[in-house]
Amino acid sequence: MSLLKEKNHPVIIGVGQSIYREKIMQNSISVFDLAKMACDACVLDTGRQDILKFVDSLSVVSMFSEYRESPVAGICEKTGINPAMREEAAIGGNGPQWLINRTADKIMAGELKVALIVGAEALYRDVNFRQMVNWEKMFERYKYDKVSGDIRRGSNAHEILHGVSHAPHIYPLFENALRAHLKMSLAEHRAFLATYFDKMEAIASGNPYAWFNNGKRWDDITKPTKANPLFNFPYTKYMNPIPAVNQGAAVIITDTDTARKLEIPKDKWVYLHGGAEAAEKWYISERISYSSSPVIRFTAEAALKSAGLELPDIDFFDLYSCFPCATIISALEIGLPMQQLPPLSITGGLSFFGGPGNNYTMHSIAHAVERLRKHPEEYGFITGVGHYLTKHSVGIYGGREPEKAWGREPQDAIQKRIDALKSPVLCENPEGPATVETYTVLRDAPDGIPWPIIIARLDTGERCFATTMKGSELAAQMENEEFIGRRGHVVPGNKGPNIFK
Repeated sequence: MSLLKEKNHPVIIGVGQSIYREKIMQNSISVFDLAKMACDACVLDTGRQDILKFVDSLSVVSMFSEYRESPVAGICEKTGINPAMREEAAIGGNGPQWLINRTADKIMAGELKVALIVGAEALYRDVNFRQMVNWEKMFERYKYDKVSGDIRRGSNAHEILHGVSHAPHIYPLFENALRAHLKMSLAEHRAFLATYFDKMEAIASGNPYAWFNNGKRWDDITKPTKANPLFNFPYTKYMNPIPAVNQGAAVIITDTDTARKLEIPKDKWVYLHGGAEAAEKWYISERISYSSSPVIRFTAEAALKSAGLELPDIDFFDLYSCFPCATIISALEIGLPMQQLPPLSITGGLSFFGGPGNNYTMHSIAHAVERLRKHPEEYGFITGVGHYLTKHSVGIYGGREPEKAWGREPQDAIQKRIDALKSPVLCENPEGPATVETYTVLRDAPDGIPWPIIIARLDTGERCFATTMKGSELAAQMENEEFIGRRGHVVPGNKGPNIFK
């Protein structure tokens, strides 16, 4: 009996993707329609048209579209399934791989047999993205619907007071810190980013599921233009992920014993060899540094160990690519050499393939499965990221049957190692000399006035958050000179943001 268990492995037997390129007018097509299209493609991919009747678990990636409605109920209605186990994942781009990892655990523990995991977004439509998504109402619904995963907000009140409140404001802080860590000048960094995006665009070119797949869009994406203005330093508008897309993706996962019983052709099987997940120090103010991420290193090591592999065994990567810093920090943490980076995406990333809410990684997994069917001797390394380099998931896939039985380090064990790391002390009412640790300049304020975010260290070593006086000349200087390491003086904000001079 134990020998049979050792030969049983989690295996993906079907993947499907959907895309609707037209702008959606007056709800002519819903996010559930896109999810259904992806599910239909997934069913077709398995080669067994009645596969959904065997599904006993449905996991849905959190959706921004139709956020007032339960996505689980909507997909059950569209697909006609009624599984005993159903769940929606908490917000985060880590969700797809995290769901696959935990579903594999449940399958191998005998709790499930066949699971459908699906997500979609329908955000390219006749309504502005900010009008469509109401974060408060979304979190309100979480009080009533069953949601799996960590639903904590990504920022605390003090961070929000200083503009550290959502991804386009926060990732530039990482990007600028990484530039200083790599000892690049502003000009060298712009050139590096231009090359990074050129490579991503080339990968997306010709991909039928990529949102921008027609080749060269920009001579230099880092150069501000009327169509591509400077957004939040150092990013222009289109260096951000593109959420206004209509895309869906689905995966069906089971175990090899069940796949045999269902007579799924073996050339459809792609194995999940290993996986891991954990969260970084939760709030931005708690991070060890802004140019590194220990949790990425720990989860990568755990995933490789669970797969019985080493980094040189990996043939291709899709490192979560919401912003360049996320991808490059991940690459460095897992041990890839900065001077000889391999291709870091198999899709073209969220700026060219598209950023369908929390579901991007489901598309990269689908791409990996299709590649591994053609090249079963290869191994693929896929990551997902939620919030602000906060929540992380890793999956390692291969086309050949694993040599070792499924088993992986529990998330709690990795999390304890992260939580034990010492964070800088945050001073909420700072006064005195301070040195800039990282910064950005926001240009998306309603009044159009550039507004810096500054994270600095007091001479005591304590960390503090600050901005400048509205309209200060410092904002323009910060976009043209390196300010990390600059000295200044910070004073308390008297119920408002702290001020750096």
